[in-house]
Amino acid sequence: MEWLKKIKVIIFDMDGTLYQDYTFLGRYVRHLLQDVLPQETIESKVREAYAILEGNHIARLGYFYNRENQTVYAHQNMQLTKSFQWNGEENEDLDQQLEQLSYIGDPWGIAMLYAIQHGIDEQKRMRAFHQVREEMLTDPYEIFCHHPLFVAISKLHVEKKILMTNTPEPSGPEFVKHLNIEQLFDEYVYGAEKPYGIQSTVERLLKEGYAAHEILSIGDNPWNDLHPVKKSGGKTCLITKYAYSDPTEWDISVRTIEELTEFLQGQAELHLVQAH
Repeated sequence: MEWLKKIKVIIFDMDGTLYQDYTFLGRYVRHLLQDVLPQETIESKVREAYAILEGNHIARLGYFYNRENQTVYAHQNMQLTKSFQWNGEENEDLDQQLEQLSYIGDPWGIAMLYAIQHGIDEQKRMRAFHQVREEMLTDPYEIFCHHPLFVAISKLHVEKKILMTNTPEPSGPEFVKHLNIEQLFDEYVYGAEKPYGIQSTVERLLKEGYAAHEILSIGDNPWNDLHPVKKSGGKTCLITKYAYSDPTEWDISVRTIEELTEFLQGQAELHLVQAH
C-alpha cells in the first residue's frame, strides 16, 4: 500500500468511527414510535431494525430507499439493478434518480426508515434524537472509549486531521468532550451536511494545493463519508462490523475500532520510516 505514504490529510467521521455502539438503535426506534404504535408492534419493529443491520431483511445497509413507496434498491456502480417491495417481492421499478432516494448508510439511517414510514414529524424526531444522544453519554448506556485509537490518531504524521460529523451542536461538541478529544484534530466540523459537506471540504483542500490521492477519508457510512472522496480521486477506509450491500471497493476496510487502531498505527510507522 504505497499510497499510504503519500497521505497528507485524513478526514474522520465520528459516530460509528471513533466509537462503535449499535445498542442505541433499538432505543432510538422505541423513542420514535412511542405513543404511535402498540408496544408489542414497536418491539417487532426493533427486531426488524436489527435484522436490517445484520443483513437479514430485504432492506440492507448499502441499499437505496424510496420514501414515497417504501421500495428498496440494489445497485452496481451507482446504477440501480434491482428493486424490492418492503415485503421482499421484486418489482420493475428502476426508473429513479439517486438524488430522490435515501441511502441506508448506518444505524441512524435505519431508525429514520421507521420515522418516514410512520410519518413522525420533525419535532418528535429531534426529541428522540436528543434523548438517545444524551443516553449514550451516561450509565447504563454510556459509549465505550477506546483510548488506544486516540493515541494512534495523535501520532499520525500528516498535515491535517479533520473531524467531520453530521451531528449538530450541541450534541457534537458534547461527544467530543466526552471522548476527551478536544485537542486531537486540526479542524472540527459539526452539522457537516455530508455527503455535500465532505465534497465541499475536498474541493477546498484541492484549492489549497493538496492532491486528491493525498486525502484519506475514514467512516462507517459509505454514502456520507466515502463515495464523495472516492469520486474525487481520494482514498477511503470503511469501518463497520456489518456487511454492506454496496459493491463499491474501498481502499481499506476494517471491522472494529481495534482494527482501525492497528491500521492507523501502521500508517504512522510508515510515515516515520519515510521521514528517516
